[in-house]
Amino acid sequence: MTRTKGLALAFYLAAAVAGVAIGVAADRMLRPAIATRATVRMMRDRFANDLKLTAAQRAAVDSILDARFRAESLLVVPIRPQLDSVRAVARGKISALLTPEQLRVYEQMQRDQKARTQEKK
Repeated sequence: MTRTKGLALAFYLAAAVAGVAIGVAADRMLRPAIATRATVRMMRDRFANDLKLTAAQRAAVDSILDARFRAESLLVVPIRPQLDSVRAVARGKISALLTPEQLRVYEQMQRDQKARTQEKK
């Protein structure tokens, strides 16, 4: 393999890894719906307990956080197609790396995630 081809391959692999990392990071930051309702409730309970909030304070904080999550969801709407495209490209690249058995498991993971997302709606 020539040096140029080696550098091109290294660049391609680095770009693929960076793309996956960016996609995962964006997904985690921009999709608060990933957290289950139970997880959200546990985080809110801990927050309220750590601060020793009164019932009135707790209700007010819950309202503020609900409004925040609704506002964040609205912000994501315009970029959702681009996020979906980035995710699709990353999934395709990951799929290309897997053995047939790994690919079957990976595809099942994707179906399970889609079903969990649909349940939350």
